[in-house]
Amino acid sequence: MATAHSLNITLSRDLYDYVRAAVKSGRYLDASEVVRDALRQRRDDALREVEQKIEAGLTSARAADLYGGEAVIEEIRALSSARRTASKTRT
Repeated sequence: MATAHSLNITLSRDLYDYVRAAVKSGRYLDASEVVRDALRQRRDDALREVEQKIEAGLTSARAADLYGGEAVIEEIRALSSARRTASKTRT
């Protein structure tokens, strides 16, 4: 088993109530188990999403539906510009 580390977190009231209810239901022994399970699920979902994107890219490549280098650079520039614009509107 990996070395365990401790972390103190602050939860909103609704998340606190959710964690307490999950423990009270008997499904979990303590609040740490609830949080670990939720984090594992989130991590696994993110990994599945990456795997799906890789598979879609491979499928696209196999179908010879490829982008030229300049098209990729333009798409990256457009995404970067959109993120900068969105970031400026949030501050």
